[in-house]
Amino acid sequence: MANENVDALFSLYDIYDRNRDSFLWLLEDFNVKSYPEYKQKYQGTSRDRCHFIRVCGFFELSGTLVKRQLVDADLYFDVFNPTPFWHKAKPIIEGMRQARPFIYENFELLDQMKLKWSQERTK
Repeated sequence: MANENVDALFSLYDIYDRNRDSFLWLLEDFNVKSYPEYKQKYQGTSRDRCHFIRVCGFFELSGTLVKRQLVDADLYFDVFNPTPFWHKAKPIIEGMRQARPFIYENFELLDQMKLKWSQERTK
């Protein structure tokens, strides 16, 4: 199982690295505070909308793998921190959930798991 965890982690890191511009965009340039503002500013297939979806999709995939124990949580959280991304995306995702109640639920779960993991490490 250890080798599979390492292989999965390297695969996730490869996805992250190939999309680094999207992750930086969300942290540095994304300043939308509500879903209506998001819809107005990022319509259709704009590059910035693709950045948002790419980051949320990465953490949704990661959350699914960690939740199903296909990637070890300790190993994952030693490398990745979803929390700053979740805080930026949360108001938009909450708006999206009016029409799609479960969208990015594993991204949210991953953030909750990271916070719990961080608290347990400081004990």
